[in-house]
Amino acid sequence: MISPLFTTIVIVAGFIFVFMKITSEKPGDGIRSFREKERRADSTLKKPLDDLPFIEVPLDSIPSPEPAINEKCAAILAELNALAGKKIVNLTGISNTDLKLTYGAPNLPILTEYDQNFTSLCMNLHELGCEYKLAGHEDEAIATFNVAVNVGTDISGTYTTLAEMYAERGLYVEIQRLINCADNIRSLTRTSTIKKLQNILDSHTSAVIKLSGDPDSSSESDPDSILPADILDILETVPYKSSDQT
Repeated sequence: MISPLFTTIVIVAGFIFVFMKITSEKPGDGIRSFREKERRADSTLKKPLDDLPFIEVPLDSIPSPEPAINEKCAAILAELNALAGKKIVNLTGISNTDLKLTYGAPNLPILTEYDQNFTSLCMNLHELGCEYKLAGHEDEAIATFNVAVNVGTDISGTYTTLAEMYAERGLYVEIQRLINCADNIRSLTRTSTIKKLQNILDSHTSAVIKLSGDPDSSSESDPDSILPADILDILETVPYKSSDQT
């Protein structure tokens, strides 16, 4: 008669053997798969780039006061004007291997240049917006940050700085718009940017809720209690918290 202890040992040993075999094979399989994909990518012939989503620098939408606010703004505006004559593509989140497979290995250097131009565009727009804000030109700063958002920037600071400026003006619906825009970011900053924007929105709308009191009470008898329409739109989507809950 076979001992139950012996049977248990055999079963456990079998599980350990299978587990070790699976874990030992997976890394090797992954490496082989990657090498095969890279080999195919390196042998992919050059293809036309006509279908690339080229980005035009919207110079007409970028505030450029005359004369320039300061030398730094003038230098950044000059950089943006120079970029307007170059080809720009947002290739964030797409690996070099996938680029070679799609457009051909010989096109990788030029594609890298296009992507670097996009990075330069986003950085210059962010710096210009910050410079306008620092100089007290908030309307120009907001317009510049919005240009960056519209071209698909993945710079988290652009979104959060703009959101804070909207919050100061009570434009909470605009912060929600920024969250929707940030959801399209293809880089690793996407999740953290959305979280920061949501925190900004929550912190300001919760303060509005506390000021507004019980949402079930009628405001018709007190005209001064009527909130702006854009705030009301946000409040409708935010759960009411009583003083006990907060």
